[in-house]
Amino acid sequence: MSAPSLRAYLEQYAAGQFSHEDMLAAVAAWPLEKRDRDDAHTLPDFQDNTAEVISGAVLLGDITEEDYREIWRRRDQII
Repeated sequence: MSAPSLRAYLEQYAAGQFSHEDMLAAVAAWPLEKRDRDDAHTLPDFQDNTAEVISGAVLLGDITEEDYREIWRRRDQII
């Protein structure tokens, strides 16, 4: 069984399927994977659960920069 996709979750949030607070709580608690370094893949598009997916969501406009900062603030409190 594969892990749930953070990338898909953030896309669903951007489409209005989750509340803002639910998204912040879920992403802050999401179990992130370390990015696999693969010279054949210069972007982490083959991994759905990395920190790069969160920063990519800002670039795509799925979340705001404020959301990004709040997610990492909450993650620091969880760890």
